[in-house]
Amino acid sequence: MTHTRPRILMLTNIDRGEANVFLATSQALLQRDAAVHFATFDGFQDAVARVSRAAAPRAAAPIAFHAIRGLTMEGGVRQCVARAGVAVAHGYLPASFVSPLRFAVTAAAIRDSCLIMAPYDGPQLVEIVASVVAIIDRVAPDLVVVDSLMTAGLTACAHAGARFICLSPNSIKTFARPAPWRYPFLFSGFPYPVPWHLVPLNVYFFLYAMVVWCTSSRRRKVTHHLLAHVGSTLRTPLDLVHNTFPDLKILVSTLPELDFPVACPPSVYPCGPIVRPAMPVAEVDKGLSVWLERGPTVYINLGSICRVDHGQALEIARALRTAFDTLDQLPGAPRIQVLWKLRFIEQLGQEPSEHFHRVLGHDIEADRVRIVDWVEADPLSILRSGHVMCSVHHGGANSYCEAVLAGVPQVILPQWADCYDYAELVQVLGIGRHGSRSTKPRWNAPELSRELLAVLHGEAARSMKAKAEQLASLCRERGDGAERGGMMRNTNGPS
Repeated sequence: MTHTRPRILMLTNIDRGEANVFLATSQALLQRDAAVHFATFDGFQDAVARVSRAAAPRAAAPIAFHAIRGLTMEGGVRQCVARAGVAVAHGYLPASFVSPLRFAVTAAAIRDSCLIMAPYDGPQLVEIVASVVAIIDRVAPDLVVVDSLMTAGLTACAHAGARFICLSPNSIKTFARPAPWRYPFLFSGFPYPVPWHLVPLNVYFFLYAMVVWCTSSRRRKVTHHLLAHVGSTLRTPLDLVHNTFPDLKILVSTLPELDFPVACPPSVYPCGPIVRPAMPVAEVDKGLSVWLERGPTVYINLGSICRVDHGQALEIARALRTAFDTLDQLPGAPRIQVLWKLRFIEQLGQEPSEHFHRVLGHDIEADRVRIVDWVEADPLSILRSGHVMCSVHHGGANSYCEAVLAGVPQVILPQWADCYDYAELVQVLGIGRHGSRSTKPRWNAPELSRELLAVLHGEAARSMKAKAEQLASLCRERGDGAERGGMMRNTNGPS
């Protein structure tokens, strides 16, 4: 009797936040003897090939890569916001996403979010949908695993009648029924639970988003063009929340214990954090491993998209200066060192090194502070080295999950969208602090230093560390999230 390997098609945008969970799950699928096909936009072949090599010798065959024709989501967003005359930041994100929050900014960010929900014009979306449908027809998969944020992928799967499930790095709350009287709405920056006096405004933002989306002339034009030229109905991530797809299953990279206290929808299956296996630091960068062993470390990594201007970098430097000076004078306090991955916004004028040397010059020269633009070792391997006391990050889902898996308390400087959720969540769970509540999404030295010190020393710090270790232990007990996601031989979800 011939054994037929299940044929799985992974379908995702090229953006790392989403693509990383697809790479991790692909590796787990290979090791479960599945025939894995990976469809995304051109330029991701090397990343997919590395997963195949990592899964070899256990994998029967490497991943088959399929390039999707058309604009990437980033390319579509760039073009979309330019046509709409929307100001941008960090290269292509709408400026409203990273501006200090107030009523007008939140409203603008909601409008801009609706704008990029399907960041293509009609012909561009038709090209991508047609390309994905052709790949589905060619591969004839037993199951398609679709990026929950990939409008073109959702549309193509529905049009092709493919058997599919969704995979997301995000929270259970993302796919739960909206409850604006309890949970902060997108870009509101409100605390959880929403204070009673802010509930009317939070409800207003929710209703405003519905009105903007439903009345969008651009959405209507794209919808009509798609229907006229392909016969497809536009499907977006909003359809996942409103349960438009009967019996759809959504795998998420979390557990109920790592999320807000929200009822898990029947369609959502929490797998646990989905991350790729990471080699120990010593096997990747021996010098960094030796440096980490010198003492307790604060690891600062604001993600691949976030670029910091000189003024904001200086605020972090000043916060570190305060933390150093305070802890160095306290009996029994740790003598911390800092690994800081920093990418600057290109600016004219004074070199950033001059700023840092005014504030941290001695510590940089003494190698107590390492400021780098690239780290060869994987963030998870650094966090799991046993030497990191605190992870400072931007509030991305992957960064949150990596710190949870390592049992490391977090200080979050949220930058946009659901990053604000994770800044609230670490406080709800007692595993970290929101480092910029008063000025988000920017930060200031006094507030950041206060939150850093709360995580690094004292009774609160000990409590956060204990709770972080408890969650890490829970994740180990439940099993590897990528492996649980890889158990999807049918749409009943992982066992």
